[in-house]
Amino acid sequence: MQAKLLIAFDQLSESVFMAKAGTIVAALTFNIYYTAPWLPQIPSLADLTAANLAYEAAYHGALSKDINKVTLRNSLRIALTDILKQLAPYFELLAQGDVMKLETTGYGLRHNTTRNIGVDPLPAPENCQVTRGMLTGTLDISVTRLKGAASYELELTTLDPLIEDNWEHVLSSNTATHMQLTQLTPKQTYWIRVRGIGTNGYGVWTHPISIIVV
Repeated sequence: MQAKLLIAFDQLSESVFMAKAGTIVAALTFNIYYTAPWLPQIPSLADLTAANLAYEAAYHGALSKDINKVTLRNSLRIALTDILKQLAPYFELLAQGDVMKLETTGYGLRHNTTRNIGVDPLPAPENCQVTRGMLTGTLDISVTRLKGAASYELELTTLDPLIEDNWEHVLSSNTATHMQLTQLTPKQTYWIRVRGIGTNGYGVWTHPISIIVV
């Protein structure tokens, strides 16, 4: 059976969906197998990127529980989901069953067609470094490139890092060595953690690192 991309986005929680969409956008940006421009009949990479940015902004706005902001977030999620689903058949067509090429999209593969089912998740990335950036309110993060990782997810918290619900997704990146957080609060202590995302799903988090922003 030919490999298919996983598009069951409707089943994901808001935070997981945001992380997944960010991973896909990062994976498709400068992807050598799916170079832009794409066919004019489908959404472009620019369309996908704009829809993702709009949803991310609405997601953070809706954390206030304001009903209007929640409604906006929901509508933008539907729009983003529609784009992601429209693009999947195009990527499958270009890949022609090549699992390796499909893995680079960030979507993930359907369980009934993936290889190596049941293998262990990716280990935590090594050598996680968090340093203060050149500009006020910025942090630079890097880890050693993790074999099998198509992208990386970064979360932070200003609260107790031992409580899982305190963590918040802030960044998805297709590079391990150049991740940057901006517009952080000076003199605030932040906890940072990173994990890889590959064919078999989400990997193990790095141990949290704390740093005071200047």
